[in-house]
Amino acid sequence: MNVIETSSGIATEIEKGIIHFQYFKGIEITEEQVQENLDLLEDYVNKHGKIKLILEIPSTTYDSSEAFEYLNNVKYKNKNTVAMALIVKSIAQRLNSKYYHTNIETGAPTAFFKTFDEALVWVKTI
Repeated sequence: MNVIETSSGIATEIEKGIIHFQYFKGIEITEEQVQENLDLLEDYVNKHGKIKLILEIPSTTYDSSEAFEYLNNVKYKNKNTVAMALIVKSIAQRLNSKYYHTNIETGAPTAFFKTFDEALVWVKTI
């Protein structure tokens, strides 16, 4: 994987084992799109091993309730991700993400950042 576009965003392999996924601006992410993205990441994991994921979510993009519930049920991060850096810029998103990632068993170190560069530095230390 160098760069792959899905129906909800773009996945870029920064270097082996570090994936940057950027959601498109202004979309409601559906359960089907979450499944598509997880299938993409799972395929990468099957070929290359566990990943460090930098997930960038624009302030105008959000998960549908079905997508949120699906993510909670599959707990993808527990089995395939060594670390997750979330890039969220809006205060509302930051609070929502922190609530989700501190109150739900995640199984991997998670940190929140405002820029890609900050997130990349952090995942490289894990």
